[in-house]
Amino acid sequence: MTISEPTSQNRLVTNKLTVTTNKPIMTRGLLSLAVASSLLLVGCGDDNDSTTVIEYVTSVEPISAFNKIQIDSAFGLANTATPTAKCDITIEKVSYQTKGAAGENTNATAALMLPSGDSADCQGDRPILLYAHGTTTDKDYDFSQVANPQNPAAGEATSIAANFAAQGYIVVAPNYAGYDDSNLDYHPYLVADQQSTDMIDALDNARSIIDQQQRANNTNYTDISDSGELFLSGYSQGGYVAMATARQLEQDNRSVTAIAPLSGPYALAAFGDAIFLGNVNIGATRFAPLLATGLQEKYGNLYRNTTEIFTANYANTQLPSLLSFAELVQANQLPDNALFEAKPTNNSVIDNLPISELPFAFLGFDDENYLIRTDFRAAYVADSLQNPDGLVPEITNGLTAANPKNNLRKALKDNDLRGYVPTMPTLLCGGNQDPTVFYDLNTGSMSAILQQLSAQNPQAKLNISVLDVDATNTASRPDQMTFTMIGGASMNQWDANTVVTDVQSRFANTYQQISTAAYTQALDAGLSSEQAQQAAAATILARYHGGLVSSACTNATRQFFDQEFTQS
Repeated sequence: MTISEPTSQNRLVTNKLTVTTNKPIMTRGLLSLAVASSLLLVGCGDDNDSTTVIEYVTSVEPISAFNKIQIDSAFGLANTATPTAKCDITIEKVSYQTKGAAGENTNATAALMLPSGDSADCQGDRPILLYAHGTTTDKDYDFSQVANPQNPAAGEATSIAANFAAQGYIVVAPNYAGYDDSNLDYHPYLVADQQSTDMIDALDNARSIIDQQQRANNTNYTDISDSGELFLSGYSQGGYVAMATARQLEQDNRSVTAIAPLSGPYALAAFGDAIFLGNVNIGATRFAPLLATGLQEKYGNLYRNTTEIFTANYANTQLPSLLSFAELVQANQLPDNALFEAKPTNNSVIDNLPISELPFAFLGFDDENYLIRTDFRAAYVADSLQNPDGLVPEITNGLTAANPKNNLRKALKDNDLRGYVPTMPTLLCGGNQDPTVFYDLNTGSMSAILQQLSAQNPQAKLNISVLDVDATNTASRPDQMTFTMIGGASMNQWDANTVVTDVQSRFANTYQQISTAAYTQALDAGLSSEQAQQAAAATILARYHGGLVSSACTNATRQFFDQEFTQS
C-alpha cells in the first residue's frame, strides 16, 4: 500500500491525500484492530552565568547508571541502527521552575544524562543535546526512567540515551509542564512560546547544575564540562517544540550549533484545517483535548465551557491522565479515534464536504461516540472555507490564512511555524506515508517555503537538509525528492549521500520485515491471503509514525549532529 500526496503545479505542497495500491483496501475491522494496538504501544548562547539562573534550580536527583555492556546488551536496540556505546551513562532528574500557558508560575522536571568513561569521547568538553519528546497523554511520563518498562517514557528515553548520551553527548530532556511531578493540571500542548520557554528553562537549570556539581567535586561531573555547543532535536510534538525553541533562542541572540526537528506539525494551522475538513489523522482523539486545553489556557476564548467543544461523554476528561490511553478508552473517557460525527449530520456545512480519500480516515468518524461537537466543527469549517489557509483546501501561497475569524483558527495561526527561517545547520526529517503527522503538509510545506526563500535570497546562505526516510514508494511520487539540500553553506562537510542511502535502505528493510512478519502471522492464524495482505498493510500503518520513522530519523540525526560536532 502506498499513501501519497500528489503535487500541485507550483510544487509547493499537496492539499489532499490519495491512495494507490495493488492490494485490496484493508477492511475496517483489521485496520481498527491494528491502529488500536499501535495506540497501546505508542504514542543560543552558552549562558553559564550561575547568578542569572541559580535561583531557578530546585533539585537534582540521581536515578540510575548504566555501563557500556548494559547499554549494548540490555537496552533492546540491537536490531536498530544504534551504534555500540562509547560511554557509560548516569541518569539524573532535574526539577526546575517554569511558566504555564497563561504565564502562571509552575514547576517541571527533566532528565539529565551524563556520559562517562575512559574514552576521549566521554570526557572533557561535551556538547549538549536539548531533546523534546513526542505526544503522550500519560501524566507519569518521565524521561529519566531509561530502560524502565513500567514507565511510558522508557522506549523514547532509552533510544535517546543510547544514541546520544552513550556517544558522548550531555542530554537534557524536559518532561514538560503538566507531566511527572509538575503541579500544573494541564499541558500547554503546541503553545509555541510556553513550550520553548519550558525547554530553555530546563537547559539553563541543567547548565547551572553542571556548574554547581563540578565546583562541589561531584564524581559524576568532574571529568566532563559543557563545551557550549548546543544541539536541538525532538520527534513529533517534539519536532515542533525543537523548531519553536530554536526560533526563540535565535530571537534571544543565543547561538545554536545545529537542529534536527523530526516529523513535527510545523504548519499547525493548515494541519488543523485539513483534519477539520475530514482528513482525520491517527491519534486525533489524544491530540485534540491536549491542544484545545492548552490553547484555551493561553488565549481564554476558545470556549466558555468544555461542553461547547466536546460531546457530553468526554467533556470532563482531563489530560494528561494517570490512566493510560487504553484505560481512558476502556473507561469511556476518550473515543479510540473517532473525532467527528459520521455523515449524515443534518448540518449542511459538514454534509457537503467531500469524503476524505485517506484509507484510514473513516476511523475518525462515528454515529454516536465521537469527541468534537458537530456545531463546533461546522463553525470552524465555515471559516476555513471563507478565509482559507494557503495550503488547505487549495494551494495558493502556502502561508497561513490572512484573516481567520474563528478563535481556534486564530490560535493555530499564532502558533504556526511557517515563516521561521533557521540560520543554523538544520535537518528536517520524516516519512511521506505518515498517517499521524502528514509529511507533505508539514515538512514538505516548510521545505518548499525555505527553498523559495533561498532562491530569492542566495545571500542568506541557508544550510538545510530535508530527508524523507521512506523511498519505498518513489514510483508513485515522481515529482517528490526524497532528499533535498537548501542553501548548502557547509554541507560538503557531511557525507549526506552515504547517510541518506544508509537510512533509507535500513528503513526499507525494516518496512519489509514488519510487513512479511505480519503477513505470515495472519496466514498462520488462518486468514486468507487477501486478508493477510490487509493485515500486513494495517500493521505498517499502525507502526509507521511511532516506530519506523522515529527510529530512522534518530539515526539520521545522530550522524548529522556528529559531523557538526567533529567539524567544529
